[in-house]
Amino acid sequence: MPMLVQTMGKFTDREAAFWTGIASAIMGITLFLTAPVWGIVADRWGRKPMVIRAMFGITAVSVGMALVPNVYWLVILRAVTGLFGGSMAAASALVASTTPREKIPYGMGILMMAIFGGSAFGPLIGGLMADALGYRSIFYVVAAVYFVGGLIVLFFARENFVPVPKEQLATFSKLGKLVKSPQILPLLMVLCVLAIGPSMLGPIIPLFVQQLSAKSAASAAGLAMGLMGVVAAISSIIAGRMGTRVDLKKMLIWGCFCTGVLYLPPVFATTVFWFILLMALSGLFNGGIMVPSNSLIALSVSQTEQGMAYGLQQSANSLGSGLGPLLGGVLASTLGLKSVFPVSAALFIIAGVLVIKLLPGLSRARVPESIVVSGQSGK
Repeated sequence: MPMLVQTMGKFTDREAAFWTGIASAIMGITLFLTAPVWGIVADRWGRKPMVIRAMFGITAVSVGMALVPNVYWLVILRAVTGLFGGSMAAASALVASTTPREKIPYGMGILMMAIFGGSAFGPLIGGLMADALGYRSIFYVVAAVYFVGGLIVLFFARENFVPVPKEQLATFSKLGKLVKSPQILPLLMVLCVLAIGPSMLGPIIPLFVQQLSAKSAASAAGLAMGLMGVVAAISSIIAGRMGTRVDLKKMLIWGCFCTGVLYLPPVFATTVFWFILLMALSGLFNGGIMVPSNSLIALSVSQTEQGMAYGLQQSANSLGSGLGPLLGGVLASTLGLKSVFPVSAALFIIAGVLVIKLLPGLSRARVPESIVVSGQSGK
């Protein structure tokens, strides 16, 4: 996106990073506001319709983003993307509601592997297309991928959704109680901090690669993020298999600390090769973060509240994903691109400390169904 911004005017690297941060932040803010609402709708009418809504909505917005004439329209359409987004939360709720409770970490590992696998091939293909066909062509491909994904969910995904009785319907008052519960609130705080760290680097990586070597910068940046996604996908399936036997809280702590350490070396890279290699290694423990955090959400609530819970999770992630690029853009424009890496690393360390201090002991996959955030039984 920063390179697309540079095609819309005479923007320096620092200015491009700033506007990319604004565009990413506004999407995070709108998604932060709307995700809990979509979560309530999911608990009332099913999770599958929410996945379909997100897929087809982003299809339409992506086509519009390919046609934007200036950076201001780009920011506006990014805001609209947040209104229709939330596909990850909807997919997580769908997986959680259709997976046996004791196998939720494994199910989340499969889902995270698919997500990180997509994030591996996406930047790589996008980088090659950007260098060959221009940056706007990528948005048409994104639209096509989301459209096909929506059709797959529409015709092949199955959900045996049973509407809950009227007295158990998701409401805003129940949402308020859920967000203040001792199991969910600390986890949301941790998720927000965890989202800030990697999202800070989004506007920075292409520009950092461009400083190391201007030749095929988009392809090199795509390769860096693609390899990071491959490593993260592998770690996710391993974490998913371990999650049914290993304490999820401890896995999350170690994932945070190790990822924080691995975010530091790329700043010292002097060639594109070493930068790509070090960025790939930074994804080594991403599975140890995403699998336990997503599993803990499902294990902390009853099945009838999972849509709301994952809506809140998406909201926390979106707030962090919105603040991250904004913070990264400001840091890059004032202190330089390299300053973003140590700050991002520090946030992972802080998240690990928050997990130790704030997260309750609901940490294993074999949590009885009766343990829900309201403190009542699941009946």
